[in-house]
Amino acid sequence: MKLNDTIVAGSAKAPATEEAVPASSWYALAILTLIYSCHFLDRTMISIIVEPVRAEFKLSDSQLGLLTGLAYGATFALAGIPIGLLIDRVNRIRLMAVLVTIWSAMTALSGLAQSYIQLLLARMGVGASEAGGSPTSLSLISDFFPASRRSTAVGCFFLSNAIGATLSIFIGGFITAKYGWRAAMLVAGLPGIALAVVLILTVRNPKRGATDTGEVQQKAATLKEVAGYLSRNSAMLHLLAGISIITAAIATLGAWLPSFGMRFHGLSIKEAGMVSALAGGFFAAAGSVVGGLLSDRLGKKHPRRRIDLCFFICFATLLLAVGGTLVSKTPVAIGMMCFAMLVSFATFPASFGSMLSLAAPNMRGVTSATMQVCTNLVGYGLGPFMVGVLSDLYGGDQSLRYAMATVMCICCPWAALHFALSARARGRMAVGA
Repeated sequence: MKLNDTIVAGSAKAPATEEAVPASSWYALAILTLIYSCHFLDRTMISIIVEPVRAEFKLSDSQLGLLTGLAYGATFALAGIPIGLLIDRVNRIRLMAVLVTIWSAMTALSGLAQSYIQLLLARMGVGASEAGGSPTSLSLISDFFPASRRSTAVGCFFLSNAIGATLSIFIGGFITAKYGWRAAMLVAGLPGIALAVVLILTVRNPKRGATDTGEVQQKAATLKEVAGYLSRNSAMLHLLAGISIITAAIATLGAWLPSFGMRFHGLSIKEAGMVSALAGGFFAAAGSVVGGLLSDRLGKKHPRRRIDLCFFICFATLLLAVGGTLVSKTPVAIGMMCFAMLVSFATFPASFGSMLSLAAPNMRGVTSATMQVCTNLVGYGLGPFMVGVLSDLYGGDQSLRYAMATVMCICCPWAALHFALSARARGRMAVGA
């Protein structure tokens, strides 16, 4: 029996119900998860190597905030919607392979940068190509898994954070410490290129709406149609706002945790890399899986319960993150930061699973891209950047600590408000909608 007859995604004939999800769908999910691990690795490497980069190029915290956040997020915003339109129109497997090849190559090129501007431009290239990574994967997942299992599948998909973080321990921590940050960036770009080949050879593009009930429109929606849909759907609008704002809080922890540990708790770059990997890897992955399972369980009673879950997560994240930034004992601070990452990452499967069910199959690419643009521009873009700006504004030895706490105190309650409004709007819709 040939490989394509057994594991090639989209080839199985079994019905994609909650009781029988084909093995090919789980295989496809595994490959997409590994690819997104490269996405996570390439995106977060800059945060792990930020201190040696700052020393070499003599950068301020504002410049570091631009490098780790806004430069990446802005290119996401520019490239996200055009790529989203492509997702709804072209072969998504081939598109995914092209995208991962480009962002992996740009990551490797970052290691050759001879100035801050060159490194900034390389990061912008990574951001532009990675703009299609999550939307393409989520669009595929929605056709591999039925609505009742999508949050679970999305939660498993975000296990990529743990895999990417594990890789970052060796690449961002050990390789940087022994061979320098340039060698680390060159090595980080290699796995994605290999996975692009595996994806093309072993995973087939599924039919759009394959796991949805009823008649499915195969013709891709226009940008005008998607905009009209979003403007009329308050549940989706507030969901977009909520996940974007809470992502700013999550990105603040992820981007500044290594520097926080090194400045206030005396961690070495190797130790800071390990802490970052533990928080953004194991704990974040555990939160994604638990959040996905819990979200689908709550969603059986009513789909709005998935969004209600996000509301409560915001306040739990606030307490843990602010506490972690202010306490002086290193084990307590690191522990609270890790649990803040665990709790906060549970919002991703709940919110993205809700988004996939709210959006029609012929507009999931653009809708996913819109959500990704919002989370990266507002979240990964403005979150870390505002911490840098506030840190420079506050001044003093403790400025970074108070800047992180300030951003958390703004973002978490604000996100909770939007999740509450989204849940209320979702509750007024038909249960099956």
